[in-house]
Amino acid sequence: MTDIVVSDADVDPVTGEVIEAPENMELVPLNLAALDEDAIAHLLPTPGQIHAALIIARGKNAKAPSVLSKYRGKLKRAETTLKIQLGLAVKLLREDFPRATLTELRDLAYGDDRVRAAVDARDDAWLMFEYAKDFAAMIGEDIEILRSINKNLRSESA
Repeated sequence: MTDIVVSDADVDPVTGEVIEAPENMELVPLNLAALDEDAIAHLLPTPGQIHAALIIARGKNAKAPSVLSKYRGKLKRAETTLKIQLGLAVKLLREDFPRATLTELRDLAYGDDRVRAAVDARDDAWLMFEYAKDFAAMIGEDIEILRSINKNLRSESA
């Protein structure tokens, strides 16, 4: 399975946690007036860099539907597992509390370790699916930005 990541340098591919940038690294120089023209020119991407970034973004965008489908499948399986574990816990509790209502039994079932594990698994699957959806949307936005920059660079050089 291909996981969606922001970039290998920004996100740990195993945990999905954002990796902090080194302390001495400035993403955007705050004092642009103090920079000379050469330093400013190095801040701007070259047409080749823009084209390469667009190819990478389009490649990730092409994989997004299959990755989203896998995360959606994991979420559905986690929800099914939760329903099964909840049903089993309610069935066991019915023997101990024959006069309890179904609502009461369901509430009590959430105290079962297997149900809590299933709830946690469902929550994790939901978060990963939402992260994947957000990332897919960001890729689409990045493609539009890169197209715009590429178009502006071509019109300036013409």
